[in-house]
Amino acid sequence: MTLRTETISRCVEEVGKKLMRVLTVQAERRVFFTTLSHTLQKYFSFDRLCINLYDQQGEMLTYFTAVEGTVVSTLSPVRPAEPSSTVAGHVIATRKPVVITDFDDYFAASSVHPIVEAGLTATMGFPLILDNEIIATLHCSFARKPENIYEITSLFLEISPFIAICLGVVLSLEQAAYDRNHIQARPHYALAGDEQIVCHSKAMREVMRRVAAVAPLNIPILLLGETGTGKSLLAQDIHRRSPRKERPFVRVNCPGLVSTLFESELFGHAKGAFTGASSKRTGRFEMANGGTVFLDEIAELSPEMQSKLLQVLEDASFERVGESISLTVDVRVIAATNVMIGQALSEKKVRSDLFYRLSPCTIELPPLRERPEDIAPLISIFSAQTVTSLGLKRTPFSSALSRPLFHYDWPGNVRELRNIVNRLVVHQNIYGQLTTADVETILEESRRLLYHKKETPAPLPAAAPHAGVKMSNGTKTLAEVERNHIMQTLALTGGVVSGPGGAAALLGLPRSTLQNRMRKLDIA
Repeated sequence: MTLRTETISRCVEEVGKKLMRVLTVQAERRVFFTTLSHTLQKYFSFDRLCINLYDQQGEMLTYFTAVEGTVVSTLSPVRPAEPSSTVAGHVIATRKPVVITDFDDYFAASSVHPIVEAGLTATMGFPLILDNEIIATLHCSFARKPENIYEITSLFLEISPFIAICLGVVLSLEQAAYDRNHIQARPHYALAGDEQIVCHSKAMREVMRRVAAVAPLNIPILLLGETGTGKSLLAQDIHRRSPRKERPFVRVNCPGLVSTLFESELFGHAKGAFTGASSKRTGRFEMANGGTVFLDEIAELSPEMQSKLLQVLEDASFERVGESISLTVDVRVIAATNVMIGQALSEKKVRSDLFYRLSPCTIELPPLRERPEDIAPLISIFSAQTVTSLGLKRTPFSSALSRPLFHYDWPGNVRELRNIVNRLVVHQNIYGQLTTADVETILEESRRLLYHKKETPAPLPAAAPHAGVKMSNGTKTLAEVERNHIMQTLALTGGVVSGPGGAAALLGLPRSTLQNRMRKLDIA
């Protein structure tokens, strides 16, 4: 449709009326955004529309609500407002609209922009300004550059100030509700959809590319990664992206399964099947029929339990305990483990036939120390969640306060970061202030508790001496001892790092952890 001057005026008038009606009846994020999107679609076609809120204190972007149209799977829902990597960053830096039809002119050609990866070739972004401050950015993208792109730009220039006013009203009402009853509404800086996965780093973008590719396929997936890297969250994300998303997602905590009740938990039992079975029970597999079963920490199952599970996976059928009737189920299995799978197979902790059944697709989540670009967005999310859930005062994390968090090596990964941020927010609200020394103290306490050590913890990695430096009394540094030990192990394995007989297996470390330590210790 050609957007003549009168058409643009009519569109602006209709959007204004409908948004005002929303604000007076149901000022809720999703209703507001859906009304805007559906009204604009009557006048021109687009493939993606979204609003990013801008947090000036943390210089972070967050989705306002669910994005309409094409899903950009490798674009993090929370990310820094960097002009070098985000369209919104360009808009905020210049305070002017940006229309992009050639992404190479704006971003480094060495890395494909997430919008381009999603098949979009043109995009435009507009600042939403209130009281001379940018509160958000509005974006509209296209799979093919529209012939009337400049007319569409003119329409958004006309309508953006009004959208900014309406958005300000929605955010103000949210903040007022939060101030009244603390936890029944979210403040405007909280992330919409807290379950979304931060993937600002290159490592996590690659993970999300694989997730986007395999989620629609009806195949088992095995998730690997250290404790606390977010395997459970990723399993839920895979389920939400799959054709089974409307059906149940059932999690099975394998370490919590008692051997004697394993079959009852997973497959159910008949009334009177054993002492205490006073009624019929539906098992986890039957509950998940048509959906997804997530087997968390699969390597913790005993060989006997693994054998029974394998039989069900191969036959897609089972019998309830105490019954002889075979039941057929249609489930997708996602399994996860934090063990080194090669070592577990060689030590017979995981049956090889079960492994091959569960791993047509294997996805390894990187530890947090290998994705430092995600730390700042995660801090923003976790602090907002803590403030919202506990009704506390917001804690802005300055660059000075955040610096120790970037230098820490996060042995507990994302789960530990969440715990640390929670403690920092609570500390700020109790004592009225938060210093760099407070952050460092809490980090050292976390390390000591994590390793159950009573002695004074080792210095943080940022302060550790270089591997080749000796202390003044001639004693070797801890880093040098570690370097020598790794070198000796590599010599023993002939330089092989991974695999059942590799250095990582002998040292009892995940491959990625050993490689990270080798880089830090200058081991080629």
